[in-house]
Amino acid sequence: MAYKGVNNYCHKEYDWSIAEENPSIMYVEMGDETDSTYQVTFRSYTGALVYFYVDKTSGTTRIVERVPSLGIEEEVGSFKLSDYTE
Repeated sequence: MAYKGVNNYCHKEYDWSIAEENPSIMYVEMGDETDSTYQVTFRSYTGALVYFYVDKTSGTTRIVERVPSLGIEEEVGSFKLSDYTE
């Protein structure tokens, strides 16, 4: 469910048209899992990585964007996973 909801969110919120010719430049994949969260990672064509931390109990999903080349990390919002799994 975590992957499905984040994948739906990313396809709704980000422009995937740039990846039509080269789909490998943008993707969503499962990351680490802890006792309380699932991590799902989105890679943008710009090289930015967006980490989604899905709370296993509530479904609240924190969004943290990282730009490795610039050394930037910022929490940029949250959403309810259930809004994107139906």
